[in-house]
Amino acid sequence: MASLIKLFLTLEPSLRFYLRSQRIAEVHEAIISSLIVCQPKDPIAWLISCLTEYHSLPLSDKVNLNWDYFIPEAYRPVNRPFNLESSLSYVFAVCDDSLEPTEEQIGIAISHYKSHIQKNLFSAWLRCYLIRLSERRWSEKKKHAADEYYRARYLNIYFRQWLQWVKDRIERQKAAVCHLKHCSETYQLRIILGEWNVVAQQARRTRDYFDRIERGEDNQQNGSLGQGEARDELSMLNREAAVRILAYLDIADLARCSQVCRNWKMLTQSSMLWAKLDLHRTNKVLSDRLAMRFIQRARPFLQHLNLRQCSRIGRLTFLGISSCKNLQDLNLSECPSVDDESIKIITGGCHILLYLNLSHTSVTNHSFRHLARHCHFLQFLSVAYSRQFSDRAFGYLANGRGCRKLTHLDISGCTQLTPVGFDAIADAFRDLEILVMDDINNLSDKHMHNLCKRMTHLKQISMWSSARRLSGYAFRQMTSLTKLTTVKFDSNKLITDEHLRLMCRSCSEICHLSIPDCISVTDMCMKHIGTLKHLRVLNVADCLLISDTGIKFLTEGACQNRLRELNLTNCMRISDSSITNLLRRCKRLAYLKLCYLDKITENGLELIGQMEQLILIDLTGTQTSDTTLKNLGYSGHLRSVILSSCRKITDLGLTKFTTACPNLEHLNLSFCAQLSDNAIRSMAFCCKYLTTLNICSCSLLTDMSLQYLSGVCKYLYEIDISYCQLITDKGLKCLGENSAYLKRVIVIECPNISRTAISLLLRRVPYVQYQYMDV
Repeated sequence: MASLIKLFLTLEPSLRFYLRSQRIAEVHEAIISSLIVCQPKDPIAWLISCLTEYHSLPLSDKVNLNWDYFIPEAYRPVNRPFNLESSLSYVFAVCDDSLEPTEEQIGIAISHYKSHIQKNLFSAWLRCYLIRLSERRWSEKKKHAADEYYRARYLNIYFRQWLQWVKDRIERQKAAVCHLKHCSETYQLRIILGEWNVVAQQARRTRDYFDRIERGEDNQQNGSLGQGEARDELSMLNREAAVRILAYLDIADLARCSQVCRNWKMLTQSSMLWAKLDLHRTNKVLSDRLAMRFIQRARPFLQHLNLRQCSRIGRLTFLGISSCKNLQDLNLSECPSVDDESIKIITGGCHILLYLNLSHTSVTNHSFRHLARHCHFLQFLSVAYSRQFSDRAFGYLANGRGCRKLTHLDISGCTQLTPVGFDAIADAFRDLEILVMDDINNLSDKHMHNLCKRMTHLKQISMWSSARRLSGYAFRQMTSLTKLTTVKFDSNKLITDEHLRLMCRSCSEICHLSIPDCISVTDMCMKHIGTLKHLRVLNVADCLLISDTGIKFLTEGACQNRLRELNLTNCMRISDSSITNLLRRCKRLAYLKLCYLDKITENGLELIGQMEQLILIDLTGTQTSDTTLKNLGYSGHLRSVILSSCRKITDLGLTKFTTACPNLEHLNLSFCAQLSDNAIRSMAFCCKYLTTLNICSCSLLTDMSLQYLSGVCKYLYEIDISYCQLITDKGLKCLGENSAYLKRVIVIECPNISRTAISLLLRRVPYVQYQYMDV
């Protein structure tokens, strides 16, 4: 079409006018359209016929000639959507003036052209902008990548430098640690060698001492094993440390220390030493006037005063006590001069008393009236075995204003109290936490009814030798005491597994349970006890129905991780399997008593040595042999061992045991008839810290054993040599002269010890229990 328009635009105007006036384009279009639609077999004849028909038409029809004029009516379109002028006529009418565009058309064309130009420009600008934006982003991305590469490179360089510094630092630290380790090992080695040197010297002196004893040389000529007595090391310490050391001495020793020198006298006058005054050890020589002097000396600082068994004190002493305004703790037990008048004097001046012990005294109801009137802060009160007061005494405490803060009450042995008195106790002390009722033979269910009903804060209750008449009703009443932590009673035949089940379910905080000699308790009871997750102490001695099944229930319960003390004395049905269960599950068991258990064999006893936390073991009357003692020594924490009536033990077994347990403090070897002086020698050489020893009825021991003990065991505090028939005055004399800390000696039925030796021993040892054998 464009080429055709270009062709006709090159024609002359006359020729174009001719073509337009003769309507050559319309005729040509109509003929060609009919030819295309009809498709005649003879197109030339069809063209001639069409031209002939057009020639015969009038002028008006020629002007309005349409493109479908020569097309038959059947082939013409029914509906014509629009009637357009022929394209050829438009071509031939290009230069027609009548076809010139109007101003509106020109404006529309210009606006269309502008919009088209704007669209093209905007598209071009957008393409340019997007290209530049993509280039900018690409440059920024490349720049960011370059920065990251640069930063990573520098970080890598810095990291390598830091890593090299760390390696150097580690190497220096390793070198420093090796140097410090070397210095520490050298220092420790010096200490070990120094201690080894000291031990070797002591061992050499000990062997020399034993050799001199065996040769029969006099020990007094060569002196003791101590060293450095001439130096005053106490004065070289600071004042606080020296005063703390002197605090362990009693009043008699302090009086002796004050006479040594002026410095020691100044130390003994420290207020810390006079805050606690214990005159019990001087009860035999303490007079009324001397006690008054001591109390007046310590009056501004005195807080604790112990006058137990001081039989020679009187009114003057009580007046001195009343002047001590800061006194908090007073013990007047077993003082025969204590009566209502003395209590009146004391309570009139000591208004802040917290602890008062009046056991074994002659106090009556009037003393309790004075306590209710003056002692408003009293927390501890003991009237055990004081039988001069009645039920009315606690009635005074219930009605008065004092003693409302009492938390500990001891009424052991007060058999004169009736249920009325116990009701008064329940009314007076609602907040009581500890109640001791030992040795009350007439204790019954009526006594316990109001106690359990009103004392809801009670935590500890003790009924040793008092619970024999209590029935199941009393124990069911105890289930209301939900805060109980300690329960002690014995020899009750009426308590059953059901009562203990109720108690364990209600009192889940129990940590100390002692029920010895309760013959109705069976293995099911141990199952209920095992549910107490806070249980630490359990005493089921003489409960004959308990067997290995009960111990299995106990060790499988919640208490296995906390149980510290277990007493299975005389539980005859227990065998080796119980020891195995205790070893596997009760890892914290420290105190174990297995007295008179015949079914436990040597294999079971050998397992005890694998209990690492064991501190005390009681194997009285068992089948303990030398092999058992050897394995028992593997428990490194043992401090107290009781081997009474273990007749299979010989010198060899005891030697191996004491060699493995050098820190042993308490040892009972009574009725071990095969032991000789050689065993005691090995024991004394190994166990230098021994404080308590029982060698009763060891018939083969002689004076040589006592010489070994007195020469090496410098801390020996108590010894029992009863029924040792070969010990004479010589051994007893050596024991009294060389044992500086010896305070208690038991000498019963020793035929070769004279009265003179006993009298000499009484001058050096405060307490000697003896019994002469009349020949």
